Amino acid sequence: MMDELAVSRRRLSPGGLVRAGAALAATAVAAVAVSTSGTGVANAAVPVDPSGYLTNGTVYFSYNNMANCAIESNGNVGCDSIGAPITWFGIPVTNVSIDLPFLPAHPALGPLGTHGQPGSLQLSGTSPGPGQAYGEDGSITYAGTTCVAGSMRAEVTCTAKGHSFAFGFSNNFN
Repeated sequence: MMDELAVSRRRLSPGGLVRAGAALAATAVAAVAVSTSGTGVANAAVPVDPSGYLTNGTVYFSYNNMANCAIESNGNVGCDSIGAPITWFGIPVTNVSIDLPFLPAHPALGPLGTHGQPGSLQLSGTSPGPGQAYGEDGSITYAGTTCVAGSMRAEVTCTAKGHSFAFGFSNNFN
């Protein structure tokens, strides 16, 4: 009986409680960090078959009266704004593209400035289910480039050649 009491006291010693409390606090902080950074709560993207969007080797799609976009067979991607304002380093622009691996996302000028085709098929995810405010995002991948149409944030995000851009709810260029 005495040995069992000694073992119980060692388990509940102040040093053991401090270590247990520190481990519990670290777990709680990690859980908060994961939930606020978006990892673990991100909206899943539903992959869309690009073959229905192909015209002469280029994938064309539209998103929510906001953008007309194109992904070329070499992985170049560009979107024209048709309803959402785009600013690039504080300058209003009408389009954004990624066409060279050594350049970040940038506006295209002159005759190279138009990317999408008006009236292209809409890229969208799923409709919200019962009790949900938003459906899943739609995602299309072609020639190594991926674009996601976000239902919750109402934005288009494209990633190509080591760079990305997002516009709609937020403007973000990399």
